Amino acid sequence: MKKSLALFTALALAATGALAQTTPPPAAAADPAPAGPPTALQSPRRMVPPEQMAGRRSQKLARQLGLSADQQSRLQAALLAERQAMTSTAPGGPADRRTMHRAMQANHAQYEAQVRTILTPDQYSQFTALEQQHRADAQAKRQQRVGMAPSN
Repeated sequence: MKKSLALFTALALAATGALAQTTPPPAAAADPAPAGPPTALQSPRRMVPPEQMAGRRSQKLARQLGLSADQQSRLQAALLAERQAMTSTAPGGPADRRTMHRAMQANHAQYEAQVRTILTPDQYSQFTALEQQHRADAQAKRQQRVGMAPSN
């Protein structure tokens, strides 16, 4: 009995020593935090810089809407201006939420007016349909995330 207890204790100590020797995987050190001020509602994901976001979005819209090179560059400039304005609007506290919301709405209205001048009427109607679909998809994802998936 004493031999089995001593053997078990030695095995437990060896296993504990082996586990203590392993090094944890490198975490966030390999992926530095993005430059610039964090937003108030920043998710744990790494934020994409506005320039990169505008570039990706303009390329995707160029494919979906069949934009010319001039339209794509103008759209990218409008997207960049909107993204930069959105990220610079940071609330100072709960009292500033309403002010921030109004500023974001005004910024988005200005962006929509720019997009309307860049796109042809057919492209703009396709654009609004894509935006509505994007909003519906995002809402469905949010509902699934909180466990309120709509029942059909």
